[in-house]
Amino acid sequence: MAALRTPMLCPWLLLAGVIWHSEFSTSAMLKEVHKVHCTLIEEHTYSGERGLEIEYLRRNAMLLLKSPLTEEDWQRHMREIAAANIISFIVKDAAVDISQHADDDIDNLLCEIKRYSTAGIQVHWPGPATRNDNVESWFSCTIKHKDEKFIVTSFLKQLPSPLGQGEEDTAKVQDYNSVKPIRDQETLVLAAVFIVYTRTPTIQQSLTRDATLDCGFEVDHSPADVMVEWRFQHKGERKKLFSYSTRTGTAETLAKGASVSVKKIPKGVASLHLSSITIGNEGAYVCSVYVPPLYGSHDLQLEVIESPMVTIHSSQELVLQEGDTEKLVCEINGYYPLDVEVEWLREVPGKHLLPFVVKNVLFTSHRHYNNGTFGISAFFLLHASLIDDGVVYTCRVSHISLRVPIRKKITVHVKALPSYVMVYVVIVLIILVPLLIYLLNVINKAKEARKRKPY
Repeated sequence: MAALRTPMLCPWLLLAGVIWHSEFSTSAMLKEVHKVHCTLIEEHTYSGERGLEIEYLRRNAMLLLKSPLTEEDWQRHMREIAAANIISFIVKDAAVDISQHADDDIDNLLCEIKRYSTAGIQVHWPGPATRNDNVESWFSCTIKHKDEKFIVTSFLKQLPSPLGQGEEDTAKVQDYNSVKPIRDQETLVLAAVFIVYTRTPTIQQSLTRDATLDCGFEVDHSPADVMVEWRFQHKGERKKLFSYSTRTGTAETLAKGASVSVKKIPKGVASLHLSSITIGNEGAYVCSVYVPPLYGSHDLQLEVIESPMVTIHSSQELVLQEGDTEKLVCEINGYYPLDVEVEWLREVPGKHLLPFVVKNVLFTSHRHYNNGTFGISAFFLLHASLIDDGVVYTCRVSHISLRVPIRKKITVHVKALPSYVMVYVVIVLIILVPLLIYLLNVINKAKEARKRKPY
């Protein structure tokens, strides 16, 4: 098996990145500036000590979504990339618009460009932008939002370079395994012909609710030969949920509660709808769209979350007698996933002090309910004393499903023992102490009598 290693970035590449960031990185929307900083990732295979090894070379690149049309614009662009020492990819205006699906502040976008191999599948792309060219060089460009708002993968076909960049740039590659090296500061002109995107890379949903996993695509020609497939994978399990081909017009749905609107697929909508979510629906869903010879797919993560229900066994006002012992119990039920944080806090009102965590709290084992959710109890024994009078005890529960923790409070009121009770206690002690002394003396004398000999 080939070994993988990623080389360290050279100092000149880091310097180029600094120049690039200062030159091109501005806080603006992608549709406004029509360019975004990308990383070009190239795979290099070589013979190493352990046999065939692969290294990935990363270089700074710039993606321009609006091609310069005039000689003046072209020369200005060449001066910019010469100063930044980067490779540029210019996408000509076409029916497929990348910025429409990836429009956001460019500082929030992560862009990677890679070569794309059709693995020897020789299918001429019938799109209008590439109908008359002879170049067979493909690239894929993936733009992700840092906060996972969307992922857009576009397929770019290299076009003959305008303004005379050399015949070698437009030569058709006869062997698909042959890769023409990309020179530093080189400019490549491409056409965006196919896009696969999702606006829900990660989606969270509660139990029994419906969920829609977004998946869409655009092709630069119509009608297009399109095949759509959805698969589910979780903990080693992998199964097909849905498949459809425009060529045959047949759809196959293999999972109960999962559906895709076949009528919307020709319009570029291939979203998967899941009804009445259960714990079993949690996992990764793969939406793949195949338009020969291009294959695009995205992994979407469905996370099931259920907020806990928190109750305290006692009422909000607890009245105790000095010396009483009370068990304070906090019940947390119906939450998912398992991880939950429960604390009992003690707060003395009027002293403007932060509440402190009660230390002697005990927990039950997790309860697992039939619907897949969990439950747990947290409790401690309160030995009532006058210093607890007016104290507020709070059960605080934190869970991934909650924006802020749930707090359930109980105020403890402790009543002092009545004075007549104290009198009774003193009288009892006065009677019991001499009696106890007398009994001890009787016992001691009996022991001494048994020790005496009968003669």
